[in-house]
Amino acid sequence: MALGLIQYLVGQKHLKYVGNNTNKSIDPEEKAAMKRPLSKVEKDRMIVLFISFILVIVFWGAFEQAGGLMNIYASEKTDRMLMGWEVPASWFQSLNAMFIIILGTSVAAYWAHRKLKGKVSTSLFKMCIGLIIMGMGFFFMTAAAAQFNSDGASAMYWLVLAYLFHTVGELCLSPVALSYITKLAPLKYASLMMGVYFAMTGFGNKVAGLLGESASDLGEYTVFTGIAVFCVAFGLLVLLIRKKLEKLTHGAEDNERELHDNEPFELADPEINKAN
Repeated sequence: MALGLIQYLVGQKHLKYVGNNTNKSIDPEEKAAMKRPLSKVEKDRMIVLFISFILVIVFWGAFEQAGGLMNIYASEKTDRMLMGWEVPASWFQSLNAMFIIILGTSVAAYWAHRKLKGKVSTSLFKMCIGLIIMGMGFFFMTAAAAQFNSDGASAMYWLVLAYLFHTVGELCLSPVALSYITKLAPLKYASLMMGVYFAMTGFGNKVAGLLGESASDLGEYTVFTGIAVFCVAFGLLVLLIRKKLEKLTHGAEDNERELHDNEPFELADPEINKAN
């Protein structure tokens, strides 16, 4: 952390005006945007913004079972014997990080390939797919609970498969969620909406705790199955209305893509830049 702070202080001169308070901006267009009421386009985007917040709450409310209910399940109801050695329950917490390292590049390449092929790869689409995949991972926990009910213990591979699906879902949703917020949020509320996003992740963690507590009354089988069904159903529901919601963004992502496509290609050699 100390090295990070030093790097920031030394490199601050390269940031120029990045992160400046827009109330004190010298750009007349930004100053005007801070004073005028929200336009129709901005209001429409706010609707999509709040729906994406619901996606975030549902996702993290389910995903964070990893550190709670799933961790307890691994400790108390999973047969962790491997060739005469008992695998520590806490080791399963490392699966998410391991899968991120192994699969991160592949998932990113998959979405990049879809985009190059002209297939749907919008942020909202990725978030819905991420929620559905993560929700499907809980069906493996349903199978684990069913095996425990019949045999008195469940196999470790159910947990491994669940964490695998959870990680793939996270890689689809988490990297794009915050950037999507910044694309949709009106300039005057951009910082506030970023704060609200993190508040929603916190609320999702609260929901995760409540769901974990309910397992003592409802049982793991019911809770795991309920989470799986709800996440998949909610993700599919948003997918069904995705096109209508994306119309309300008024091309927020399209405009960004066009901006990048129209920017001149800059190289280190100024003579080559002039030629371009």
